[in-house]
Amino acid sequence: MPDYEVKWTETTARFLEKMEGVDAEKILEKMKLVSKAPFHYIKRLNGVPLYSLRTGKYRVIMSIEREKLVILVIDVGNRRNVYDDL
Repeated sequence: MPDYEVKWTETTARFLEKMEGVDAEKILEKMKLVSKAPFHYIKRLNGVPLYSLRTGKYRVIMSIEREKLVILVIDVGNRRNVYDDL
């Protein structure tokens, strides 16, 4: 099965650039794994057509287009408040 393409919104890309290097690296490494087998690493969120990935104290919120093999990263944030705006 081909890999999914991971796309980042401007907001999520800027957030990653501002993060500490170690945490940002962990998120990028996990997203590489997700692009190869997304449904092995993520969980579906209740009530919305989105998925979540746990990486330490951060969560990556994403949308998946199965037909196009695209993962769109919608939000990255601390686990305490990343779900507030969904």
